[in-house]
Amino acid sequence: MSLRVIAAYAVAVLLLAPSAARAAAGPSVDWNLSAAQIAASCETQLHTAAAKVDAVARFRGKRTFANTVLPLENASSDANDALVAQQFLFEVSPDKAVRDASLACATKASDVFAQLTADPALYEAVALAQRSGTAKTMYDRKLTELWLVSLRRSGGALPAANRGEFVRLEQQLTDLQNRFEEHLAQDDTTIDISRAQAAGLPSDVLAGFKRDGAGYVVPVNESTVSFLQLAPDESARKAYYLAYENREAQTNTALLQQAIAVRDRLAHLLGYETWAGYQLSDKMAQSPARVTKFLQNLDTAILPKAREELGVLRDLKAGQTHHADAVLEPWDVSREQYLLKKQRYAVDTQLVRQYFPVQHTIDAVLNVYHVLLGVTFTRVEPVQAWAPGVLAYRVSDTRSGALIGYTYFDLFPRPGKFSHFANFPLLPARSIDGTMRPPVAAIVGNWPQPAPGHPALLSHGDVVTFFHEFGHDMAALLATAPYETLSAGFRQDFVEAPSQMLENFVWQPSILRQISSNWKTGAPLPDELIQKIVRARYVDYAFDTTRQILYASVDMAYHSSGPHVDTTAVWKTLSQRLTPMPMYPGTHPQASFGHLMGGYDAGYYGYLWSKVYAADLFTAFQTGGLENPAVGMRYRDDILAPARTLEPDVEVRNFLGRPMNPDAFYAEFGLVGTAGR
Repeated sequence: MSLRVIAAYAVAVLLLAPSAARAAAGPSVDWNLSAAQIAASCETQLHTAAAKVDAVARFRGKRTFANTVLPLENASSDANDALVAQQFLFEVSPDKAVRDASLACATKASDVFAQLTADPALYEAVALAQRSGTAKTMYDRKLTELWLVSLRRSGGALPAANRGEFVRLEQQLTDLQNRFEEHLAQDDTTIDISRAQAAGLPSDVLAGFKRDGAGYVVPVNESTVSFLQLAPDESARKAYYLAYENREAQTNTALLQQAIAVRDRLAHLLGYETWAGYQLSDKMAQSPARVTKFLQNLDTAILPKAREELGVLRDLKAGQTHHADAVLEPWDVSREQYLLKKQRYAVDTQLVRQYFPVQHTIDAVLNVYHVLLGVTFTRVEPVQAWAPGVLAYRVSDTRSGALIGYTYFDLFPRPGKFSHFANFPLLPARSIDGTMRPPVAAIVGNWPQPAPGHPALLSHGDVVTFFHEFGHDMAALLATAPYETLSAGFRQDFVEAPSQMLENFVWQPSILRQISSNWKTGAPLPDELIQKIVRARYVDYAFDTTRQILYASVDMAYHSSGPHVDTTAVWKTLSQRLTPMPMYPGTHPQASFGHLMGGYDAGYYGYLWSKVYAADLFTAFQTGGLENPAVGMRYRDDILAPARTLEPDVEVRNFLGRPMNPDAFYAEFGLVGTAGR
């Protein structure tokens, strides 16, 4: 197991709203390190960690959990804790020199632990400790099992002739992945649009663009992608789409193809035919064949409906352009979906945004989680963080008042910052000398910047994303296992399920009333508008899901086809078969598909796989009450608290009182029974 490089019971009393309370204390992490401090401390801590791990491997005596597994876990956790800022700042620091030093530290940490965990003496030591039977608790036994599996997957069981190559390739892969992410974070693609092309764009959107003579300069990134739905001018949308789908096309496509080749060789060194086979052997799905069948069956079931949905969008464009033979282009899809919801379902997304000013939305979402999971949030001020504008909260148990941990929200774009939306479990829960060390997590995102004189306003989709990522945040903070390895998450193809389950809350009328507040009047969303939002939930759901099937299938194909893969050709071929909107010629979407180089390689299917579990988990709240503290506490105790200590199917069975049933998932598509499962 390599160092975790930062690259996932309410009581009926009246409390202060989360934003009203204030706390002066915060986590004892120095986020303001200089590049020189990062380099020096990284070197020192990695040297210390290497010495500790080497001492475990070279120990002479009868192997036990206490003298082998526990010190190994502590060496890894101590290094992770000591270097949390040094590695995370690559994602968020406003200072490029600090980001560069942080990236160098993260790369070196991965390289050092790749070398250490490939040591056959360490693998043999943990194997002997497991056979000794000295791991007495379920936590100790699971920790031993995970370390043994990870050391084997890190090359610890390889013959000496192959071990050096394996370590070298692992280090090369880390470098490729980090460079891919760095390119995306520093990408500064823009397009120029004329005043005529800008006509019809909302004034608050235009206010966020720089003026350039008679026109505007539009940044092309995650925070501005709503341009595709809001811009009436087709030529402007086309320019934006082509630029968006070609971000870092040349450099990142080359890095991805190199990474695929390296992964293929690593898999063969470990005795697997493909990287997908290697990755899936440690997932719930177990095999690429099972994943492929799952994706194919789902696509076959919903593709006809997806074609019908795009047909509706094409007809809508034909009516607007007065051309019966109008062609629906990929840059039209978001726009026509927006207009379909506005015209047929009377959902004006710009109107909906008026009800989700940022700070109110944050406060309201925290209050939902407060009631549901029995946790209380207190603003930490002044904030000691890595950049201005970052929010920090102290999280405590409502019933006992005990400190649980801390969370940060870094929600607006900056040059060089992580370019998507994600939760980072910075310091996982851990028992030190019998006392639980408070965990620390951060949600990092890129919401649209506020227009002058206005608060930042969110779309309903933005709110869904925040609710989802905050589900990950709670999973990171509410794990109670005593070891970081156990409290740092779930199996990857289950890790999204708890958060996907919570997305359902933001489609429930009672929750929408709670979390909305018109930024001018303070009024919640009107019931009529809520009904329209809910009614439009599954508009184009089949088509959107075929896109997810495409991404997952592309990922599996990339990692099942040997070392030499034409990533563009594979995307083109699969898009023609799996979705009614094929890949547009000349685009390179794989170059900005960060999941492929951010830990979801041969694992992107997990989003759809997890959704099957998420839909079934939500049935407990549908029957027991959306904000029923008893159901929320069961969810906290049975799903979040154990984390990796128990297997996902066991946790789900404990929570639901039965094994998982996929019917709720397929019902979302209007399918009956367990077709495709």
